[in-house]
Amino acid sequence: MGGISSSTIAPDPAGRECLVWAGKCRAEGGGFAGARSVSLQTPLDLSSFDGLALTCGFESDAEPERRTWKATVRTQNDRGEMVYQATFTPPVVDAANGKTPRETRIPWNAFRLVRGPTVVPDVPPLSAERCGEVYGLGLIMSRFGARGPMPEFREGPFRLAVHAFGVYSATKTFDQIPETKTLLDAASSNLGKRASENRGTRNVVTFLLSPLIKLAFDEKRRRRKRARDLLKKRFGVGAFRARFSFGQKLKTKRRGGDGLGAAAEGARELIGDIVASGLTLPLRLVFILLAKFARLVRAVKGQKQLPKMR
Repeated sequence: MGGISSSTIAPDPAGRECLVWAGKCRAEGGGFAGARSVSLQTPLDLSSFDGLALTCGFESDAEPERRTWKATVRTQNDRGEMVYQATFTPPVVDAANGKTPRETRIPWNAFRLVRGPTVVPDVPPLSAERCGEVYGLGLIMSRFGARGPMPEFREGPFRLAVHAFGVYSATKTFDQIPETKTLLDAASSNLGKRASENRGTRNVVTFLLSPLIKLAFDEKRRRRKRARDLLKKRFGVGAFRARFSFGQKLKTKRRGGDGLGAAAEGARELIGDIVASGLTLPLRLVFILLAKFARLVRAVKGQKQLPKMR
């Protein structure tokens, strides 16, 4: 995930006993990439521990500090945008020397509730008591730090080797900690579930509107739009040239010179974009009205407004 950025996490192709999270992050049209577990049907009880423990090494260059690295903890089984996040900096390692990097510990109270990249106001930090039901864990690499976009953010390829992703206790011995399911054990309850069920629960409204929601937030369509916006910004071209000139050249090149096939593909995308815009316009208006109503309710109650999504 991450706009026009892309990444994958998979077993190390070199055969090491670790996962490798690698990809390419672009500052334009997103500026982040993420990897996360499925939304667990059976939550983890991590309340006996003091925080997350990561053993990971940054392998693609020597400047991990020019990105913002975040670990995430989801304490609700839903599809909302709010999740607990804490920052860390992975150590730089040489993949060829075979050494395991040092462990990085992140205490629960370092995690803050965020909406997008912005901290939600007036919400206390995460605590062990709130970790009795954890529905997901993940990692994010972003250009957004605590003070907004990083001025020296380094976009491009990245590679993080994850040797261990777990929890730690600084106050209890092993014998004092009750038996706890591992992430793999908890995720086994998700086997056989549809992909949509592994992303969290839905209410009746989102279930009924899911076809329109999928159409409105189609990832491929969003990526194409961001790519066109990037072309317009970098080369000063209009929407027409971005789609029908630059876009068609790229499609023709990708198809090995098949201009006719590229034109047909472009026509299908254009028709699909027009249909999607028309069908989802009422849905977008509903979301705008609901957001305004929610802000009005918070204002009447004297509560601080939630930060806007960036």
